Amino acid sequence: MLEMLRHHWVRQAEERVAVGEAWQDYGLIFPSEIGTPLDPDNVSHAFSRIGVRAGLGHWHLHELRHSGASLMLAQGTDLYVVSEVLGHSSVAITKDAYGHLVEGQKRAAAELMSKALMAREWLPGPVMCPHTM
Repeated sequence: MLEMLRHHWVRQAEERVAVGEAWQDYGLIFPSEIGTPLDPDNVSHAFSRIGVRAGLGHWHLHELRHSGASLMLAQGTDLYVVSEVLGHSSVAITKDAYGHLVEGQKRAAAELMSKALMAREWLPGPVMCPHTM
């Protein structure tokens, strides 16, 4: 991957020279032909075409983002971490969108608690607060 990015950087430098003064440097990794940000609709259409050519059907970038979040949650990644990765302003947004995916984690936690309570060898309990002693 690093080698591909290096090759891309060299090609971009060549394009910058070819365009001359029309180049607008925004410091982007994937700019337009003159250095400006790419149009989101054009990127979305190009991504969809790539998916079709790869035999995956039409995909939108947002669907890829949603799939990534779903996979993270399915692997047990904490909701707060997924929220941070997605750049959501609060965990509540992430919970509203993906909360249904953590239902299995709740069940698993309940089963672990049940096993711990039913175990013959008791695990050490929590330390009592001084005011309750």
